[in-house]
Amino acid sequence: MNYAKIENGVITNMIVADADFAAEHGLITFPTYIGDKAVGIGWKYDGANFTEPDPVSAPVVVAPTKEQLMVELAALTAKIQTLP
Repeated sequence: MNYAKIENGVITNMIVADADFAAEHGLITFPTYIGDKAVGIGWKYDGANFTEPDPVSAPVVVAPTKEQLMVELAALTAKIQTLP
């Protein structure tokens, strides 16, 4: 049977085990799917229900400006000039 380890209300691990092992280690059974969504590590558990984790937003990457790149280029050029 499938069991989950829950820490602070979140699934942190999933294993296949027998009931005795699961009971000894405080593991609980969980549904492998809720609707069409596979339940897995990161899902939340409130003691009765499993819910999807909050979506993670992609980090915003800000490209350097031309001026910033020119300053870096000047600094690197100066370092190169000091090389033997």
